[in-house]
Amino acid sequence: MVLAASGLVFLLPDCASACTCALEGGSQEEIVEGALSESKAVFSGEVVAVERGTSSFYDTVTLRASEVWKGPGRATLEVDVLKPCGNPFKEGRDYLVYAYGKRGLKTDICTETKPLEKAGADLAVLGDGERSADGGVLSDTSGGASVPAMVGVAWLALAASVLVVARLVRPG
Repeated sequence: MVLAASGLVFLLPDCASACTCALEGGSQEEIVEGALSESKAVFSGEVVAVERGTSSFYDTVTLRASEVWKGPGRATLEVDVLKPCGNPFKEGRDYLVYAYGKRGLKTDICTETKPLEKAGADLAVLGDGERSADGGVLSDTSGGASVPAMVGVAWLALAASVLVVARLVRPG
């Protein structure tokens, strides 16, 4: 019995890691299509900032999107990266990002997120994504309403206020 128990010790791995994922099998096409359908956003872009979070769970990475296959068509996207098991994003490098999350975007090592130079097979399956008309980055960086739209809303509010005041002060 003791011999059997000590034999099991030698069969155990020499280290364990909390940062592993159960990878699904299948062809590259099946993997990419599955990742696309399970993700809230799929896009490629350059890392413009990495904010090391004070939280023990996430860092925030800001990317300038160049192509979007799924999710918000904004030029600048923030993604929370699970640490210490997240992808090691580096400023100035381009990535293909598969993000999930109900509130905000998140990614970790269990997604298909990778440096863009290693994403050739994924890009072949994904095909062309949404780009700006001139082939550059997408134009709306705020994720909210554009400045002209906000100015238009302000003018409408002002006009409505003038009409209300005019009705209130009109004699008779």
